[in-house]
Amino acid sequence: MNIEDELRGALDVAAPPPTTTLDVVLKRGRRRVLAQRAGAVLGVFAVVAGIGVGATTLNHAAPPTPADAPDYGPATVEHAVGWPRVDTPPRTPYRTWSPAPSAPPPAGRPVTDIPLCDMTPSKRPDTLDLGAVVLNPEPVAAWLDQARKVLPEVTIGAATPNRDRTSYEADVSDASGTGSIRITVGRFTGVPRAAADEALWETGDCLPAQRLEIGGSVVQLHDVRPFEPFQSLVQSLRVYRVDNALLQVELRNFGSPDYAADDPQNPGASRRTGAGRPTLPLSEEQFSRLGPVFAEVG
Repeated sequence: MNIEDELRGALDVAAPPPTTTLDVVLKRGRRRVLAQRAGAVLGVFAVVAGIGVGATTLNHAAPPTPADAPDYGPATVEHAVGWPRVDTPPRTPYRTWSPAPSAPPPAGRPVTDIPLCDMTPSKRPDTLDLGAVVLNPEPVAAWLDQARKVLPEVTIGAATPNRDRTSYEADVSDASGTGSIRITVGRFTGVPRAAADEALWETGDCLPAQRLEIGGSVVQLHDVRPFEPFQSLVQSLRVYRVDNALLQVELRNFGSPDYAADDPQNPGASRRTGAGRPTLPLSEEQFSRLGPVFAEVG
């Protein structure tokens, strides 16, 4: 049985019963705040040219280090992705990122000033949305095997599913520490390009995503977004395949070492305790190599 058979079988499985997870809470909250922020956007003006610079400096190259701050190592030469950005105007940020006082970055870690824009949800049904579709482990293992071949310079660990098998996480490590990738699956209707256009601003980008088309499938590389706690960094790669499967790979600056052991009183639950590494474990160019891996059908 090939990867396509496994994925098609996985997508035919009914979604698990609704649960109140952090992803669900965040998604509902983001949809509610869209209208509240619409007026506020008009009062904020930012220089768009600085948006891409802020995101790029967080990818693999070590951030600028004050004289009294830890040295995170030398910067790495970056290679351009080479994918064109979607031809549409950028959006105006409503503000720049600042961490909450309850869980700030570790002492000495520079605070990012990435501009923030609202997340605009698509019209996918909740039962077909990312993170709502059960995915069998066989295609995930096959994807990671291919990922190790195109990224031999890093170490990619085994995939660990969540309790409902609607997401899988795998550590990604190099000499600078451990981050991770998270894989989720959904479904869309219509043609890949139209679905990708509709969801262009779903991850909260201010600049349009970088896009590559492979055999009718559309791969979109979104910019880095910061989240709580500890100034967590996340970058999303989305693949809209010709078989109407929607795959999302999230690159994160934290991994399994940053979680506490499961709570005996709440089996299957874990608690984030570590701040992770200061940078993402892959550069944009490295991350883009996973696009063809997940776009392949058959």
